[in-house]
This record gives sequence, structure tokens and C-alpha cells, in this order.
Amino acid sequence: MTDPHQTELETLLIPGRSWKEWGIGLLVFALSVLYLWPFRAVSDLFWDEGIVLQGAQRILEGEVLYRDFFSFYTPGSFYWMALLFQIFGSSYLVARTLLPIYGGIFSLLTYLLARRVCARWSALLGAYLFLVIALPYRFLHLHNWDSLVLAYLAVYCAVRLVETPSNGWAFATGTFLSLTTLFEHSKGTGLLIGLALGFAILAIKRSDKAPIDNVRLPALTAGFVWPFLPVLAYFASHHALSQMIADWTWPLFHYGESNRLPYGWINLSSQGWEALYGSGSLGHRLASVLLTSPCFIWPVIPAFALVFLIVHGLLLRKGNGGARSSMYFVMVSAGCLGLVLSAIMTTRPDVQHLLFAGAPLSVVLAWLLEARGLASRFLQEARPLLVAYCMVFFTAFGLTFWVHGPLDAPHQLETRRGLIKLSRPDEVIPYLTRHVTAGEKIFVYPQQPFYYFLTAARNPTAHDFLQLGMHSQAEFDEALAQLAADQTRMVVWDPAFNTDTILQGWPATRLEMLAQDPVRDFLLAHYRPCTTLRSVDFRYVVLVRKDLSCE
Repeated sequence: MTDPHQTELETLLIPGRSWKEWGIGLLVFALSVLYLWPFRAVSDLFWDEGIVLQGAQRILEGEVLYRDFFSFYTPGSFYWMALLFQIFGSSYLVARTLLPIYGGIFSLLTYLLARRVCARWSALLGAYLFLVIALPYRFLHLHNWDSLVLAYLAVYCAVRLVETPSNGWAFATGTFLSLTTLFEHSKGTGLLIGLALGFAILAIKRSDKAPIDNVRLPALTAGFVWPFLPVLAYFASHHALSQMIADWTWPLFHYGESNRLPYGWINLSSQGWEALYGSGSLGHRLASVLLTSPCFIWPVIPAFALVFLIVHGLLLRKGNGGARSSMYFVMVSAGCLGLVLSAIMTTRPDVQHLLFAGAPLSVVLAWLLEARGLASRFLQEARPLLVAYCMVFFTAFGLTFWVHGPLDAPHQLETRRGLIKLSRPDEVIPYLTRHVTAGEKIFVYPQQPFYYFLTAARNPTAHDFLQLGMHSQAEFDEALAQLAADQTRMVVWDPAFNTDTILQGWPATRLEMLAQDPVRDFLLAHYRPCTTLRSVDFRYVVLVRKDLSCE
């Protein structure tokens, strides 16, 4: 059932029509940017961040994605970052500066969407809660955040299309949906399914007010198609079209098996679980549960989005009051569910990826905190407790990222891509800076493309990382052939990755997949160890070819 006060509304508050609301929204944007700004230079050298940054650098050096180096990502983030590097220089801070701006956009859009049916306080609260737990949770420049900005803009445009049916909003919705796909195809596909479901419900239940009709469908289609045309033309002109298609479809055959995780999975080591929840006093364990409870709450919010979709879909009957507000609830919920579906389709619906896909879910959270859209006595009575809980424990959870981030990064390290701040020292980057010239080729195995970027080194292979259980034998053979042909002088190897790290981060990897490591065998046959270096939580072995001496 729906809230009777809400269903009486035939029109929504549209903040974009009010200078006051726009002013508040821009203030929210600015404060969000300021909140996230101190995180920019702080790094834990997490390997995923190097994939796009080093890929963008390879493009600037004349290589063509898919033709010259492999990636199963769509090209958006690589070329977007290459453009920014071309304009502002290849700096770590150039990439990191985007993240506070993205956080500001998430907060602005959450406020503008939630404010349509919520009071100002709950719209602001929804924006705040996502701000403090999302980007700080994984403050890394990744294609996930690039694509989420575009996906959220697509959801916003879809809502505006429902409110004000026009070819302009239809074209904008299609364009942002297409760009989302070109930055992350799984997210674009999931969002396409979600928005299509929302439009279909409106067409069936409110055919008299359907935002997509024979007039606006061509505009929506044109908006979706046009961004693909220059992309296809570019890769075709560089003789990379067939390889592009092969790389885009690669995850269908390789990604899922070792990446499979349960819904809502929290990626903690067994030692981490024991320290938080399995040891200490009852008070310590209870405090740990409460402090980390946003990780358990966030995966539940999509279930409420589904409830809103069903309830308001059923309410969309002719003559039923609140049609416009129900159309709004349907479209936002459908967009949320489409983005969650994208995480499920990639077989990694863990908390991290639910946050990567979850900015619009903060709107649903704002509805729940104000008990909007559902005639629930429980929500009405529990609202003060829910608001107090979210304010206290989301804030406390967010503060842990400050404590282990900007407030605990005493080690400053100058790299060839600028200054970074670390909580624990890294010995690898200074060593490579001393012993490897800029532009020289080194090989890092299995996973740490970040070292290529930060040391301005180059990769002799087409693969910025190789992972047992994910990459095929043919891809390992290709990389080893390229490594042998190049006669690469130096290798940086993490020998514990395939025995320890992979079992924690990719627990679905079958042990038999790890039994044979062709790269390890090649390195032991052709290289000699020179030194062992520590980097944050990991230890690397530096090797040189056996015909060379250690420096």
C-alpha cells in the first residue's frame, strides 16, 4: 500500500525549477567535494587502480586499445583518462581529482531526485549517507566510478523524461545510457534492462501518459546509437574492430568462474573476520558489528527498491490518485534494480560492487528514512530510530576511512607521476626509480600494473596483469612469448599472490587452477632473484635475467 499523503499528489516538487533548490544542490556538491578532497593523494597501492591509468598512458604513447594491449573493459575510461592526461599531464593527482568531483555529482543528483518527494532534511541525509561510505570505501580511480556517474545521469534524465516527456530528455537518456555502456558494458546492460522495465510498466499501466511513444522512441534510440558510431569507426580505422569485439565478449567465457561471490559478500581475510567478530569480549564483537553494519544494511536496500517498484506499478491504474508520483517511484526503483542486476550479472554482487552500482539506492534510503511511498506503520514509528542509527553508525563507519586514510598516511613518496601518501612504506617504487629508466620495459607479475604507471615503466606484454583461473592458457602463452622476445631485463614478482591473495580475493578459484603456473616456471628458468622488497601489505621479489648481474 502507498502513503495516502503521497498518493494524493498529482505533481511532484521538481527542484530544478527552483533557484533556491538549485542553490542548495550546488552547496551540497561543493561540500561533498571538500569532504573528499583530502583523500586524493592517499594510496594503498591497490593494483586495480593501475589498469586504467597505465592503459591511458599506453594510448598516449601511440598504442591502440585491443589491438596493442588487452582489456575486457569497454574503452571509455581509458580514452577519457588519456584525454585528461593529454591536457593536464600524466599525474596521479589528475586521476584522483576526478573522484571528489564524482562524489559531488552523486550528492547533487541524490538531493535533486530525493527532494521530489522527500523533505529537505531527508534528501540531504540520503546524499550524506552515500557520501561518507561509498567513495571512501574504494577511493580508487576505476572504470566503476566513471560509469556510475554516467549511469546516475541516465537515471536522472529518465526521471525528467517521465516528468516532462520530450525528445530532448529522450535523447539525453539514450546518450547517457550508451556512454555508460561504453565505460562499463555490464553496467550499461543492466541499466538498459532496468530502465526498459520501468518504461514498460508505465506504458502498460499508464498508456495515456507513457513517456516513450512513437514520437520519442526514435530520439531515445538515436541518443543510444550515436556514441557507438565514432567508437566503431575509430577501432575499424585502426584494424582493431574484431579484436575489440573479442575482448568485450571475453568476460562471458573467462571472468565469472573465479570471480563468483555470494550476494552481499564482505571481502575480509579470515584474520580480519576473527579480529572483528570472533575474538575479544562480547562488547568488542557487538561494537564491531554495529560499526560495520552499513556493509550489512546496504545489500538490503535493493529489496526495498523492488517493493517500491511492485507497489507503485500496481497502483498505476487509471483514475488512481498519485499517478505522477508513482511513475517517479517506478522509474527510480527500476534504475536502481538495473544497476544492481549489473553486479549480479558479473557474478560479483559483493558490497564493494553494490556500492559501485549503488548511488541511486541512496534515494531509496531517503524514502525509507522519511517513510515515503509506502503506507507502513512500522516505518512511521521506527523512523526516529532509523534516522538516529544511520546518522551515528554510517558516520562512524565513514570516519574509519579517515582514520586509516588522510589521518594515517605519514609516509610521503615521490614518484614519476607525482607525490603519493601511504600508511605504510613502499620499497618497490624507490628501487625501480633508481634502477629503471623512464620508458624502460619491466614485467610485473601477477597483478600490479600500478607500478608501470608510477615509475613510468613500460610493459613488454599485451596484458597488464595475468591471473590464474581467469586468463586462458593461450593468453599466458602469448604473454610469455612476448616476454621472451623482448628479453626484458627486470621482473617484479609477488610469489604469494597465487598461494594466499587469490584465495582471499577470489575464493571461487578452484585449487586445481592454481596447480600450474607457467609464468612462475618461466621466471625460475630464465631469471635470478636479486632482492626482496616490501610494499604496504605485500612482499615482492625483484629478478633479473640470468645472463645479467644484480645491480
